Amino acid sequence: MTGSGKTTFALRYLQNVSAACPFVFDDLGQCSARLKVPHAGTAAELEAALATRWVVFNPHRMFPGDIEGAFRFFCQWVYDCSRRGEGKKVLLVDELWKFCSPNQIPKELAVVAQTGRVENIELVTATQLPHKIHASITGQSTELVCFRLDERLALDKVEELGADRDAVQALPLGSFIAWNRVSHARLDGKVF
Repeated sequence: MTGSGKTTFALRYLQNVSAACPFVFDDLGQCSARLKVPHAGTAAELEAALATRWVVFNPHRMFPGDIEGAFRFFCQWVYDCSRRGEGKKVLLVDELWKFCSPNQIPKELAVVAQTGRVENIELVTATQLPHKIHASITGQSTELVCFRLDERLALDKVEELGADRDAVQALPLGSFIAWNRVSHARLDGKVF
């Protein structure tokens, strides 16, 4: 739910993970400010940002009025860049529901989600509407980090993915429960 801590968690994860380069699709412009990393808004700025090992893409200069086109471009660009260098790369997409649905997913995102591990890309997403995410994303996920949810369809989806719906609904704001979907291990924590 809004204000529960999911974006804070995702950004802290990026700051602490050992990665050759984090990539962030920042269509709202909030991640750049919170990370204190200048955003890239053109193809040249994207390439220059690679040298800093932090790429935060705000698409509004390059794709005015076309967020979906910008998202498809960035997913493909991240995949292509990842093929150029060694090491783990992480792509963060906040509010993923804006770019896919249970019935449709952009081909470029599907490539990252389904074959990105070949290029050592980890996809990290955050959403307050998990029931609106395509199965090719949820089916590939190995970790599920839940913050408070109250909406029935969202709770149904996280339960389907292995979460304890009652525990998720009872979480205070800022607290989370993480489940490893492979080992079924559980970790409780808080970001604020």
